[in-house]
Amino acid sequence: MPQLTGLARITLSVRDRDASVAFYRDVLGFKVRARRDQDGTLRTECRHQASGVLLALIQHRDNFKNRFDRRHCGLDRLTLGVANLGELEAWEERFGEMDVDHLPIVHREEGSTLLFYDPDGTELALFAPAELDEEG
Repeated sequence: MPQLTGLARITLSVRDRDASVAFYRDVLGFKVRARRDQDGTLRTECRHQASGVLLALIQHRDNFKNRFDRRHCGLDRLTLGVANLGELEAWEERFGEMDVDHLPIVHREEGSTLLFYDPDGTELALFAPAELDEEG
């Protein structure tokens, strides 16, 4: 079977490109790499330096202006990884300081998750895997 090497790009349709760019830049640290406005779309390409994740934010000029609804087919939640629980707790503190809409960290056997929402209500999460014991 051919192999996948990882996640290459995330593309999100947004209601307000500029508000979304500000959120992903200021809250999560993405850097703007290019802006392309053509064919009825406003598009901004971003990259997160530490993780290498590429993010495209696209505002369609004929957008319905509805908030994200996970009950529709497509994206349910976008989860990004962090190294450990300490990092996750630092993010939770940052979200509180920046007034980012988020829920408390949830701890489960496989790891811990911090849910939060972008300006369109897209459910995002940060995940820290549980530390493995000697038995794995």
